[in-house]
Amino acid sequence: MDRPRMFIKVGETEFKPLLDPETVTADIEQHLRPWTDLIRDITNYGSNLIPRCFVSSDRSLKDAVVLAILLRQVVAMLDSVAILLKNGAVHAAQLQLRALFEASVYIDWILENESEKKALYYYVHNLRRKRLWANRSQPGSPESKEFIDMMNEAGVQISEQAKEAARKQLQEIARVLSQAALTQVNDDFDKHRKGKRYDPAWYAPLGQQSLGTMARAVGKRTLYTILYSGASEVMHTSNYEHHIKMGKGEVTFQPIRSVEGFENILRFTLNIALMTFRRILAQYRNDELPAFSRKYLENWQREFINFPKLTIKTDSRRI
Repeated sequence: MDRPRMFIKVGETEFKPLLDPETVTADIEQHLRPWTDLIRDITNYGSNLIPRCFVSSDRSLKDAVVLAILLRQVVAMLDSVAILLKNGAVHAAQLQLRALFEASVYIDWILENESEKKALYYYVHNLRRKRLWANRSQPGSPESKEFIDMMNEAGVQISEQAKEAARKQLQEIARVLSQAALTQVNDDFDKHRKGKRYDPAWYAPLGQQSLGTMARAVGKRTLYTILYSGASEVMHTSNYEHHIKMGKGEVTFQPIRSVEGFENILRFTLNIALMTFRRILAQYRNDELPAFSRKYLENWQREFINFPKLTIKTDSRRI
């Protein structure tokens, strides 16, 4: 027997006052099962909506961006929220809610008008970002020196195979961007870049300064103010009260998993998802809107409206 195999690996045990997944998930399964089932059912509906609408579309670039990318992002984030809520990771679920909201705003804005043009800018912006990364591995390019030096400092060598793959990718991107419609958009990005190191956001050349201005343009200003700012505090760890409570001479640690905030995350997530599904149906399968309304009334409304009043008990540890 090899010596290393004689040792028995003993895993770490969580510090229960901070991380107690078994207790929290058991509470959720016992008391909130109808609502975790609700978000799962709506997620499943969304997963079927993507291919159903794509089949009904013209399969243009706009349809690929709206359905295969942005609607897929909405459903992926909805799925993530479902998983996190079921496991009591409510705090972390705010990040997925933020991403879901952002994709929903993009969908509304693209479908509002000039949809193909907006999709084209989204696509070209992605190609330019891929070109930037590929250029970083090519010796002699303006983007390479700092990047290669940084990789060398980290002890990471860029292989010849990776350089060759990037070179071929650059050739393909150049071929695609040489098309007349894409060349015009590519030139517009150069114009709006104004000599800076990085491109502006994909929507900037089209007159939007930020996600906030876009949210206002599509009537989601209130949601942006409530959700995006709050989720930014989670993203950037800028609110200490998510983690501790400070009193006179004591610090109270907040548990990592908890059902606190469960209802808010659930309601905002489902509100945005359902509004987005309705917007997509109106664009691609308008005849299904009455059936969608019936499905909401018969399958989802009861749990959506009747969320229970929760009394939360936490086992906090004070220092």
